[in-house]
Amino acid sequence: MAKETATPAIQTTGGMVQGLFQDRGQIAVFKGIPYAAPPVGPLRWQPPQPVAPWEGVRPATKYSPTAFQLAMGFEKFMDALVVGQGWNGFKTGTVKLLFKVLPKPKESEDCLYLNVRTPLLRSDGRLPVMVWIHGGDHQDGSGGEIFYDSNALAYRGVVVVTFNYRLGLMGYFAHPELSQESPHGVSGNYGTLDQIAALRWVQENIRAFGGDPDNVTIFGESAGGESVAHMLTSPLARGLFHKAIMESPGNSGQMVFLKQPFLNRPALEEFGREFATYILGNDQDQLEQLRQIPGDVLYKRWRAAEEFHRFHPVIDGYVLPKSPPVAFRDGDQARVPLIVGSNADEGTLLYPIFPSPVAEFGRDNIQPSQIAGLIHQEFGADSDVLFTLYPGLEQGEERAGMALMGDSFFGAVVDFYAAQAAGAGQPVYNYFFTRTPPSPKQMAGAYHAAELSFVHGSKIPMFDHTPDDEALSQVMGDYWTQFASNGDPNMPGRPAWPRYDATAVPQQMRLGIGNQLGATDITRAAQYEIIQRRLHRLLEAMPELEAV
Repeated sequence: MAKETATPAIQTTGGMVQGLFQDRGQIAVFKGIPYAAPPVGPLRWQPPQPVAPWEGVRPATKYSPTAFQLAMGFEKFMDALVVGQGWNGFKTGTVKLLFKVLPKPKESEDCLYLNVRTPLLRSDGRLPVMVWIHGGDHQDGSGGEIFYDSNALAYRGVVVVTFNYRLGLMGYFAHPELSQESPHGVSGNYGTLDQIAALRWVQENIRAFGGDPDNVTIFGESAGGESVAHMLTSPLARGLFHKAIMESPGNSGQMVFLKQPFLNRPALEEFGREFATYILGNDQDQLEQLRQIPGDVLYKRWRAAEEFHRFHPVIDGYVLPKSPPVAFRDGDQARVPLIVGSNADEGTLLYPIFPSPVAEFGRDNIQPSQIAGLIHQEFGADSDVLFTLYPGLEQGEERAGMALMGDSFFGAVVDFYAAQAAGAGQPVYNYFFTRTPPSPKQMAGAYHAAELSFVHGSKIPMFDHTPDDEALSQVMGDYWTQFASNGDPNMPGRPAWPRYDATAVPQQMRLGIGNQLGATDITRAAQYEIIQRRLHRLLEAMPELEAV
């Protein structure tokens, strides 16, 4: 391996930073650049504050600590991922063991750092910029994960930024005392405010790394895709980006309100008060007491209280004035070019984690025998057609539940966003990722997050990639960076990707191997139509709850 050499020192708003050249000097990589002050002590559960300037040159050669992680759902997901690959027993057991014994990244409240990869270190550069928002249910993940640790996108002539943001309890805790502190009368959404602060840093600094602050694309997957929807619908993020890519945007927390209950979820302020009382054993001056507890101790106690694992982005009337689906329905989103898509088998790895095939059920310990009754309750006259579209669902069969979960959590939501955005006049490109693991015994299908290594061009040890997989990764990297360049993924030498047209028969780009690559009608239009009818009913129930 060629020795990495130091880059020139680069001036940022906080001070000078120096990274390393990788790949024989072709890509400059900077890791662990602070974009906000450490959110510790009195800054715990406060909006991100400016970085304190530093003297001299700061090394930017190592990833920073991650935000504190919940990790419980992530461990189940990774276990299902390994089992679903269809490997033999020895390899399956070995990989599962490796995941357990590999050292875990250091976690810290002091986590607000970002990373930059660029092929051009010139302040007069004008390269497109791609800012990645990681997934993990807003509870886990970081900007330095192995899935994103790749220079493949930068090789194509873009500047890539990844970053950490506060998660779970530290990122989305709400409480009446916190709202009283706020000049806007709100609390929660600190992780979302971190994302906005990272985008502001890009606007102020990316030119020094060869990037064009007037040509920024935000992209993310799962909770990161949902976060892109938040950036599209938050007034605080307007003007900070110019294109957007939502990969499998979920809807966790998009129907949670700060001060009002909705469906089966309490108001997040009240939920936060209940959690504080559980931790402290009293209901007086809770905020001051909570801030005195060391972060690692508080997180350990939170992890042990599974009934309180529900701190997600919240509709607060300020950071998020509306639920993103409502904002898209009303045409209140930023009207920028958009790629949005999902994977064919989103539910296979998630079914062990969530108790219900429909996200907003939100009921714990659902048994297979209860599924039919819940479907009738939630879908009414559409139930019989739904049972036909998902054979075995009425009997509570697992594969049918997985299929409905994937479509209700992701596929139908993606199609909804695409239709609403296209109807508002945005250029919209819809995809459907179908590649499955190469083993004939695989059970995961085109699972949730399966597209990540194909988009980022990352090489993940132990996970098999065939030459056909490498070719698909090249196609997807080309589409993503071409879109970042000019708002249209189409380019010479690649299959034509039609715009989503809600006034005609809409089409999507199927991203798969062999004859699975190419434009097609929406694959599951009948399923999505039924699921979206229920979604619209839920959205209609929201307006009186929007005001804070």
